[in-house]
Amino acid sequence: MTDNPTPPIESTGSRTYSGIAVSERAANRRQRFVETGIELFGTVGYHATTMRTLIAATGLTNRYFYESFETLEDLLVACYEELIGDYRARLNGVMNGAPGGVEARTRAGLACFFEAMSDPRFAKITHSEVLGVSPRVDALYLQSASDFAALMMEFLTSDGVPIASHDPREMQLVGTALAGSVMHTGMLWVRSHYELPIELVVEATLKVILGTVSQLRVAPGTS
Repeated sequence: MTDNPTPPIESTGSRTYSGIAVSERAANRRQRFVETGIELFGTVGYHATTMRTLIAATGLTNRYFYESFETLEDLLVACYEELIGDYRARLNGVMNGAPGGVEARTRAGLACFFEAMSDPRFAKITHSEVLGVSPRVDALYLQSASDFAALMMEFLTSDGVPIASHDPREMQLVGTALAGSVMHTGMLWVRSHYELPIELVVEATLKVILGTVSQLRVAPGTS
């Protein structure tokens, strides 16, 4: 008989191990993989990251990886969703706290976006590494871009821009065009290694949006 009993095997539910609930320990390990994934995918890239590299970086084991994910693609999706979710939460906070008026609020929203893009890991994962991975990941990216376009138009509407007085099909395309211009400008800025000051990038994209707003304020059918 041994004097050192084998530690209990972890299981799901409310059981505790070393004073911490098993479910909480599993959630902590999952978050550790996500944080490490953001670091690796956002630096060396998704396709250059191997399971061995990931496991070594986390200090965990393969068994714990498969506790939360089936594939590295699943981890990439989790990293993407966390980054986008955090960004949207910051954007909502910024927009809700910004001064009134379409120009001030739009400037605040653009500053929030470009501040997020100033983290190369965020920019790389959300606008580069997710492209061309699989139809599933492509669909996730396209849906996020569509949501971003719709959110821009919602903010403009809330600031008094008469979006509803125009053909909704046209407004969907306008939103896509505005979101695309902002996202593309952001990626060019990143690829220039942030050569231009963020204030200049914000003001340049602001002019594009305000120019569109000016056109939208003209009643349909008039010139």
